Amino acid sequence: MKNKLRKIKINNNTYLWRRGHYHLPKFEYSECVEKVTIYLEEYKNSPLQLSFREEDNLILKTNIDKEKWCVGYPDSGVIWLFKPRADKKPQTEHIAINLNRPAVIAELIKYFNLNGWKPKENSKPFVEENALKFLEIIDLPRGY
Repeated sequence: MKNKLRKIKINNNTYLWRRGHYHLPKFEYSECVEKVTIYLEEYKNSPLQLSFREEDNLILKTNIDKEKWCVGYPDSGVIWLFKPRADKKPQTEHIAINLNRPAVIAELIKYFNLNGWKPKENSKPFVEENALKFLEIIDLPRGY
């Protein structure tokens, strides 16, 4: 099933966006990826493409056995922080970021508009393959 484009309006600009769950063909740790693609309306040649790859925990966290970002499973589009408890029972911390929420997409658009994405000026995609790191940089709305 193809993900339909959704609309969001920010500062008198209309953006079209979609989110999808994919799997990496080659990986060391995890194949799961949540991908967000955002277009400024009428500028489809220069989308913002963000890949939130669980694989990137290997770069971001020093010890993924103690703490890691979980991507897209069991809830497609949701990324949450997993921290094991001392009693060895699995527990998810109350940090969850839902990429299906327009409020999250709005914050991503605002951040990248200030940090390099120029859809009116460029004619090619602005790609961030390691977008997982931005979960710790951008103050995104939390929760489901």
